[in-house]
Amino acid sequence: PPQSFVLDARGIYFDPSQPSELEDMLNTRALTQQDISRAQAVRSFIVEHGITKYNLEPLMPVNWPSSGRLVVLVPGQVEDDASIRFGCDAAGVCTNMGLLQAARRQFPEAFIVYKPHPDVASGNRRGKMAVHEALNVADHVEVQASVVSCIEACDVVVTMTSLTGFDALLRGKRVVVHGRPFYAGWGLTEDQLAVPRRHRSRNLDELVACALLHYPLYWDPLLKGYTTCEAVLSQLLEQRESLRGTGRLQTLRI
Repeated sequence: PPQSFVLDARGIYFDPSQPSELEDMLNTRALTQQDISRAQAVRSFIVEHGITKYNLEPLMPVNWPSSGRLVVLVPGQVEDDASIRFGCDAAGVCTNMGLLQAARRQFPEAFIVYKPHPDVASGNRRGKMAVHEALNVADHVEVQASVVSCIEACDVVVTMTSLTGFDALLRGKRVVVHGRPFYAGWGLTEDQLAVPRRHRSRNLDELVACALLHYPLYWDPLLKGYTTCEAVLSQLLEQRESLRGTGRLQTLRI
Protein backbone atom coordinates (compact mmCIF):
# COMPACT_ATOMS: atom_id res chain seq x y z
CA PRO A 1 0.00 0.00 0.00
CA PRO A 2 1.15 3.59 -0.59
CA GLN A 3 3.01 5.11 2.32
CA SER A 4 3.66 8.62 1.06
CA PHE A 5 1.08 11.14 -0.13
CA VAL A 6 1.11 14.68 -1.45
CA LEU A 7 -1.65 17.16 -0.64
CA ASP A 8 -0.76 20.42 -2.36
CA ALA A 9 -2.99 23.48 -1.90
CA ARG A 10 -1.27 25.47 -4.67
CA GLY A 11 -0.75 22.94 -7.47
CA ILE A 12 1.16 19.67 -7.80
CA TYR A 13 4.86 18.88 -8.15
CA PHE A 14 4.63 17.34 -11.64
CA ASP A 15 2.87 20.34 -13.22
CA PRO A 16 5.40 23.17 -13.71
CA SER A 17 2.85 25.32 -15.56
CA GLN A 18 1.67 26.56 -12.16
CA PRO A 19 3.28 27.02 -8.75
CA SER A 20 3.30 24.22 -6.19
CA GLU A 21 4.03 24.07 -2.51
CA LEU A 22 7.23 22.13 -3.29
CA GLU A 23 8.41 24.85 -5.67
CA ASP A 24 7.57 27.55 -3.10
CA MET A 25 9.42 25.60 -0.44
CA LEU A 26 12.54 25.29 -2.59
CA ASN A 27 12.38 28.98 -3.49
CA THR A 28 11.87 30.37 0.00
CA ARG A 29 12.27 27.91 2.87
CA ALA A 30 15.13 28.35 5.31
CA LEU A 31 16.42 24.91 6.24
CA THR A 32 18.01 24.03 9.56
CA GLN A 33 21.14 21.99 10.19
CA GLN A 34 18.86 19.23 11.48
CA ASP A 35 17.07 19.25 8.10
CA ILE A 36 20.40 18.91 6.31
CA SER A 37 21.63 16.14 8.59
CA ARG A 38 18.40 14.17 8.11
CA ALA A 39 18.57 14.68 4.34
CA GLN A 40 22.15 13.39 4.25
CA ALA A 41 21.15 10.30 6.27
CA VAL A 42 18.11 9.64 4.06
CA ARG A 43 20.15 9.97 0.88
CA SER A 44 22.84 7.64 2.25
CA PHE A 45 20.23 5.04 3.23
CA ILE A 46 18.55 5.14 -0.20
CA VAL A 47 21.86 4.81 -2.02
CA GLU A 48 23.31 2.12 0.27
CA HIS A 49 20.25 -0.13 0.03
CA GLY A 50 19.24 0.58 -3.56
CA ILE A 51 15.75 1.81 -2.67
CA THR A 52 13.73 2.77 -5.76
CA LYS A 53 10.17 3.53 -6.81
CA TYR A 54 9.55 -0.15 -7.59
CA ASN A 55 12.09 -2.22 -5.59
CA LEU A 56 11.40 -5.29 -7.72
CA GLU A 57 14.28 -5.58 -10.16
CA PRO A 58 17.42 -7.48 -9.13
CA LEU A 59 20.30 -5.42 -7.80
CA MET A 60 23.21 -6.76 -9.82
CA PRO A 61 26.30 -5.24 -11.41
CA VAL A 62 26.10 -4.71 -15.15
CA ASN A 63 28.95 -5.21 -17.59
CA TRP A 64 28.15 -3.34 -20.78
CA PRO A 65 30.73 -3.51 -23.63
CA SER A 66 31.34 0.24 -23.65
CA SER A 67 35.08 -0.09 -24.44
CA GLY A 68 35.92 2.92 -22.32
CA ARG A 69 33.42 5.25 -23.96
CA LEU A 70 31.24 7.65 -21.99
CA VAL A 71 28.15 5.67 -20.86
CA VAL A 72 24.84 7.49 -21.21
CA LEU A 73 21.68 6.04 -19.65
CA VAL A 74 18.36 6.97 -21.25
CA PRO A 75 15.41 5.84 -19.08
CA GLY A 76 12.17 5.24 -20.95
CA GLN A 77 8.99 6.81 -19.64
CA VAL A 78 5.23 6.39 -19.88
CA GLU A 79 4.57 8.76 -22.76
CA ASP A 80 1.09 9.81 -21.61
CA ASP A 81 2.23 10.33 -18.03
CA ALA A 82 1.11 13.61 -16.47
CA SER A 83 4.71 14.69 -15.84
CA ILE A 84 5.38 14.54 -19.61
CA ARG A 85 2.06 16.09 -20.63
CA PHE A 86 2.59 19.02 -18.27
CA GLY A 87 6.38 19.15 -18.08
CA CYS A 88 7.61 18.70 -21.67
CA ASP A 89 7.40 20.91 -24.74
CA ALA A 90 5.07 19.31 -27.30
CA ALA A 91 7.21 20.78 -30.07
CA GLY A 92 10.39 19.39 -28.53
CA VAL A 93 11.41 16.15 -26.83
CA CYS A 94 8.29 14.38 -25.55
CA THR A 95 8.65 10.73 -26.66
CA ASN A 96 11.10 7.95 -25.83
CA MET A 97 12.46 7.87 -29.37
CA GLY A 98 12.81 11.64 -29.38
CA LEU A 99 14.75 11.42 -26.12
CA LEU A 100 17.06 8.74 -27.49
CA GLN A 101 17.73 10.82 -30.60
CA ALA A 102 18.43 13.91 -28.50
CA ALA A 103 20.90 11.93 -26.38
CA ARG A 104 22.69 10.70 -29.51
CA ARG A 105 22.92 14.23 -30.90
CA GLN A 106 24.44 15.54 -27.67
CA PHE A 107 26.72 12.54 -27.12
CA PRO A 108 27.50 11.21 -30.62
CA GLU A 109 30.45 9.05 -29.54
CA ALA A 110 28.93 7.71 -26.31
CA PHE A 111 27.78 4.20 -25.46
CA ILE A 112 24.04 4.78 -25.03
CA VAL A 113 21.92 2.41 -22.94
CA TYR A 114 18.14 2.54 -23.20
CA LYS A 115 16.14 1.12 -20.28
CA PRO A 116 12.41 0.67 -20.95
CA HIS A 117 10.02 1.83 -18.23
CA PRO A 118 8.65 -1.11 -16.16
CA ASP A 119 5.02 -0.11 -16.67
CA VAL A 120 5.58 0.19 -20.42
CA ALA A 121 7.56 -3.04 -20.71
CA SER A 122 4.73 -4.88 -18.93
CA GLY A 123 2.26 -3.56 -21.52
CA ASN A 124 0.28 -1.55 -18.97
CA ARG A 125 1.10 1.93 -20.22
CA ARG A 126 1.84 3.80 -23.45
CA GLY A 127 5.36 4.31 -24.82
CA LYS A 128 6.56 0.91 -25.95
CA MET A 129 9.33 0.91 -28.51
CA ALA A 130 10.50 -2.22 -30.30
CA VAL A 131 14.02 -3.28 -29.37
CA HIS A 132 15.18 -3.06 -33.00
CA GLU A 133 13.89 0.53 -33.18
CA ALA A 134 15.75 1.49 -30.00
CA LEU A 135 18.93 -0.17 -31.28
CA ASN A 136 18.85 2.07 -34.35
CA VAL A 137 19.97 4.81 -31.95
CA ALA A 138 21.13 3.13 -28.74
CA ASP A 139 23.99 0.67 -28.33
CA HIS A 140 22.21 -1.52 -25.78
CA VAL A 141 18.70 -2.09 -24.42
CA GLU A 142 18.72 -3.13 -20.76
CA VAL A 143 15.73 -5.20 -19.62
CA GLN A 144 17.16 -7.17 -16.69
CA ALA A 145 19.13 -5.02 -14.28
CA SER A 146 17.51 -2.57 -11.87
CA VAL A 147 17.52 1.13 -12.65
CA VAL A 148 19.86 1.61 -9.68
CA SER A 149 22.38 -0.83 -11.20
CA CYS A 150 22.10 1.07 -14.48
CA ILE A 151 22.63 4.45 -12.81
CA GLU A 152 25.68 3.19 -10.94
CA ALA A 153 27.19 1.89 -14.20
CA CYS A 154 26.64 5.09 -16.22
CA ASP A 155 28.33 8.47 -16.42
CA VAL A 156 25.35 10.57 -17.53
CA VAL A 157 21.56 10.23 -17.37
CA VAL A 158 19.53 11.90 -20.12
CA THR A 159 15.83 12.17 -19.28
CA MET A 160 12.61 14.08 -19.82
CA THR A 161 10.98 14.11 -16.37
CA SER A 162 11.80 10.64 -15.02
CA LEU A 163 12.38 10.02 -11.33
CA THR A 164 15.52 8.24 -12.55
CA GLY A 165 17.02 11.71 -12.91
CA PHE A 166 16.43 12.33 -9.22
CA ASP A 167 17.82 8.89 -8.36
CA ALA A 168 20.91 9.76 -10.40
CA LEU A 169 21.37 13.06 -8.55
CA LEU A 170 21.24 11.16 -5.27
CA ARG A 171 24.18 9.11 -6.56
CA GLY A 172 26.21 12.10 -7.75
CA LYS A 173 25.68 11.55 -11.49
CA ARG A 174 25.50 14.14 -14.25
CA VAL A 175 21.86 14.65 -15.31
CA VAL A 176 20.65 16.23 -18.57
CA VAL A 177 16.94 17.13 -18.52
CA HIS A 178 14.66 17.74 -21.52
CA GLY A 179 11.57 18.52 -19.43
CA ARG A 180 10.72 20.38 -16.24
CA PRO A 181 10.64 17.82 -13.41
CA PHE A 182 10.54 18.97 -9.79
CA TYR A 183 14.31 18.53 -9.45
CA ALA A 184 15.21 20.76 -12.43
CA GLY A 185 15.83 24.48 -12.31
CA TRP A 186 17.76 24.55 -9.03
CA GLY A 187 21.28 24.44 -10.45
CA LEU A 188 21.75 20.68 -10.06
CA THR A 189 20.82 19.57 -13.60
CA GLU A 190 21.68 20.55 -17.18
CA ASP A 191 18.31 21.94 -18.21
CA GLN A 192 17.45 21.99 -21.90
CA LEU A 193 14.24 23.99 -21.26
CA ALA A 194 13.81 27.17 -19.26
CA VAL A 195 12.21 26.56 -15.88
CA PRO A 196 10.36 29.75 -14.88
CA ARG A 197 9.83 30.83 -11.27
CA ARG A 198 12.70 28.68 -9.98
CA HIS A 199 15.17 31.41 -9.13
CA ARG A 200 17.19 29.95 -6.26
CA SER A 201 20.18 27.64 -6.39
CA ARG A 202 19.90 24.67 -4.06
CA ASN A 203 22.39 21.98 -3.16
CA LEU A 204 21.46 18.30 -3.21
CA ASP A 205 20.81 18.00 0.52
CA GLU A 206 18.45 20.97 0.40
CA LEU A 207 16.55 19.40 -2.51
CA VAL A 208 16.26 16.11 -0.61
CA ALA A 209 15.11 17.86 2.56
CA CYS A 210 12.31 19.68 0.76
CA ALA A 211 11.25 16.90 -1.63
CA LEU A 212 11.44 13.92 0.72
CA LEU A 213 11.25 15.25 4.28
CA HIS A 214 8.87 18.22 4.19
CA TYR A 215 6.66 17.97 1.10
CA PRO A 216 5.01 14.51 1.42
CA LEU A 217 2.90 13.08 4.21
CA TYR A 218 4.01 9.64 5.35
CA TRP A 219 1.47 7.10 6.60
CA ASP A 220 1.92 3.77 8.35
CA PRO A 221 -0.88 1.45 7.12
CA LEU A 222 -0.34 -1.02 9.98
CA LEU A 223 -0.24 1.45 12.87
CA LYS A 224 -2.71 3.72 11.04
CA GLY A 225 -0.87 6.90 11.88
CA TYR A 226 1.50 9.48 10.47
CA THR A 227 5.15 8.51 10.35
CA THR A 228 8.48 9.71 8.96
CA CYS A 229 10.42 9.29 5.75
CA GLU A 230 13.11 7.38 7.62
CA ALA A 231 10.60 4.90 9.07
CA VAL A 232 9.02 4.27 5.67
CA LEU A 233 12.41 3.64 4.08
CA SER A 234 13.22 1.09 6.77
CA GLN A 235 9.88 -0.62 6.23
CA LEU A 236 10.41 -0.74 2.45
CA LEU A 237 13.77 -2.41 2.97
CA GLU A 238 12.33 -4.93 5.44
CA GLN A 239 9.44 -5.74 3.09
CA ARG A 240 11.72 -6.19 0.11
CA GLU A 241 14.11 -8.49 1.95
CA SER A 242 11.23 -10.53 3.38
CA LEU A 243 9.71 -10.98 -0.08
CA ARG A 244 13.11 -11.88 -1.49
CA GLY A 245 13.59 -14.53 1.17
CA THR A 246 10.29 -16.24 0.34
CA GLY A 247 10.69 -15.98 -3.43
CA ARG A 248 7.67 -13.67 -3.75
CA LEU A 249 9.75 -10.76 -5.03
CA GLN A 250 10.39 -12.58 -8.30
CA THR A 251 6.70 -13.46 -8.57
CA LEU A 252 5.74 -9.80 -8.10
CA ARG A 253 8.28 -8.76 -10.69
CA ILE A 254 6.82 -11.14 -13.26
